[in-house]
Amino acid sequence: MNQTELSIHRFTLAVAWSISILITILVPAAYFFISYQHLRSELIVQSALSANDVTDLVKSNSALWRYEELRLSEMLEQRSKSSVAESRIIYDTNRAVIASNTSAVPLAHISQTHDIYDAGVVIASIEISRTLKPLLFGTLLVALCSAAIAAVIFFTLRTLPRRSIKKAFQALREKRKKYRSLHETMKEGMAEHRVTFGDDGELKSFIIIDANSSCADMFGCSRQELIGSNSLTQFGTSFREYLPELLQVFEHGNSTTFELALPGKGTFYMTTAYSQTPGIITTLFEDITERKKSELQIRRMAYSDQLTTLPNRTLLLDRLNQAVANATQNGITLAVFFLDLDRFKIFNDTMGRATGDQLLIEVGRRLQRQIRCSDTLARMGGDEFCFVATNPSKILNSTYIAQKFIDSMLTPFWIGSNKLHVSTSIGIAVFPDDGIDAETLIKNAELAMYSAKEAGRDMYNYYSPEMNQKAHIRMELENGLRNALERGEFFLEFQPIMNAENRTVAAAEALVRWNHPTRGRIPPNEFIPLAEETGLILPLGEWVLRTVCSNMKTWNDAGLPQIRLSVNVSSRQVEQQNFAQIVRNVLNATGANAAQLEIELTESCLVNHTSTNLAEVFDLRNLGISIAIDDFGTGYSSLGYIKTLPIDHIKIDRSFVTDISSNIQDQAIVEAIITMSQKLGIQNIAEGVETLEQLEFLQEQGCNEIQGYYFHRPLSVDALETLLRTQAELQAG
Repeated sequence: MNQTELSIHRFTLAVAWSISILITILVPAAYFFISYQHLRSELIVQSALSANDVTDLVKSNSALWRYEELRLSEMLEQRSKSSVAESRIIYDTNRAVIASNTSAVPLAHISQTHDIYDAGVVIASIEISRTLKPLLFGTLLVALCSAAIAAVIFFTLRTLPRRSIKKAFQALREKRKKYRSLHETMKEGMAEHRVTFGDDGELKSFIIIDANSSCADMFGCSRQELIGSNSLTQFGTSFREYLPELLQVFEHGNSTTFELALPGKGTFYMTTAYSQTPGIITTLFEDITERKKSELQIRRMAYSDQLTTLPNRTLLLDRLNQAVANATQNGITLAVFFLDLDRFKIFNDTMGRATGDQLLIEVGRRLQRQIRCSDTLARMGGDEFCFVATNPSKILNSTYIAQKFIDSMLTPFWIGSNKLHVSTSIGIAVFPDDGIDAETLIKNAELAMYSAKEAGRDMYNYYSPEMNQKAHIRMELENGLRNALERGEFFLEFQPIMNAENRTVAAAEALVRWNHPTRGRIPPNEFIPLAEETGLILPLGEWVLRTVCSNMKTWNDAGLPQIRLSVNVSSRQVEQQNFAQIVRNVLNATGANAAQLEIELTESCLVNHTSTNLAEVFDLRNLGISIAIDDFGTGYSSLGYIKTLPIDHIKIDRSFVTDISSNIQDQAIVEAIITMSQKLGIQNIAEGVETLEQLEFLQEQGCNEIQGYYFHRPLSVDALETLLRTQAELQAG
């Protein structure tokens, strides 16, 4: 039993005794007092009535009344309670007995006297005495009953409150036990602090008076070490920083929540402080270290490039906006550099994505070594990077930075066992001349980068307004290109390929043309690269293939000579998973003769010739389709590809034919290509033949087929049909 429970026990005992004693004494005493007063009142009335009776007798016989003993005795015998011992005596003025009744009264009695008058003079008195035995007996009974009632009340007040108090304390102990168990097993750390102040109102102490095991584990010590220690030093400087909020909790009894960081440990706790007991502050510590790490990881993912760990576009825009605001406020300049790796796609396609990714990582590291800590280098996506240089006071500084980036790429990159030579094209936009907001500066720097690529790559270029106009035209061209196929704006022309020996039409190359509704005919060198870049080459290429096969079927049905019809196929089409199946579907749908169809591939397609897609293209030869390599000698293929791949024709590029009459080197190259093809059993076609001298040289070297303006420019469908019809008639005649 603790001190509080003992004090309550003593208090209830004192109350029970007090109430019991009061009931035992006061109830009988009250009964006796009331009954005694009632008896006295009764005797007063009785004595007055008896005195009046005697007074009437005196009046009737004032001289002899005292001698009428018999009559007086009869009068004295008349009383209200005959069962109670009562004496009545008439005394003269000398206290001599004149008359009395025969009853004897015990010592314990009550008496009442009343005077008898004769003509207003007291001549005698009557005294009535009655025993107190019934009253005392009744009082005793009442006392016994009161004692019994007091005993019941004592028992009740002694037992029930004690039992209730015991139950209350037992429940409190159970609650405290459960609370203690929860307190000890809860994952959150809990600590109670006693706060005291000096006489001057200043904080005197902030001491830990209790803590659970979780709290001790969180802060790397035992409970014994925690209890009694100074809270402000035990929980680090961060805890002390929130002392004003903690004192507010202490004064007003509210609660507060703050994040507590332990310096040097890398741990974070969400701390809730509240005060339910005067002088005590309770703090709960929830370990949020993992959550903070997750938040930091999410933030890193949101603002960092996952491959290179450089800032991403989102973070770059944020920093660039800040830099623009600072430059506007302070009247300074800044420059945005947009970098793109030259021919990165070739590395990615030939060596695999893993090598390409590692190359991007190494490029990012090398570029980062060229910049200051205050500047921002970000990866925009793919092989594009963007750099923000603050306060380049002169254009020369921007030029120096750009050249430094270009020079940093001169040293080859070693990715595994591969030695890779990489260059970069850079576009530069300067604030405020080339834009006053982040998006505009980046856009203009990107336009300048594209201009640098068009100018020859591996160089830098500053933005100019003309670039924006050119980009606008390009955008219009791209938008028009997306709808041109649906609107039927494309059409085909065919350039005949002549047999070098008999100068008859041996084949014809299909050339796609675009008749723009407002700009007229768009040169192929303008829209074909755009179609490649945007992916529109896929539906356009399928349309060309289907149109060629439809014309082939029509001409065959008309009985025209069955020449080869050649269709150019881009790398994007070959990369398409189902290109070979598309060819089969078109042949089946149109009923065209597969033996007349020739697929022209560029040399860049051969670089990845081991891929499944390209192998499926060469499998089309099983249907009778022939394969030609276009612009031979200008791409990235080697003689090994020509030796191992089942190629039917190689087309000698026009760049070797143009000066073949006067340039010894070109003559040697053409002669070598023709000789090689003859040795390998591959037919050769010379492109761009425009003069008799070129034709005669090629014929002397044994060139198989000739294509060029010397014979025919590209012809319309009708013109080619007429040419074939004429040739058929000549052969028939």
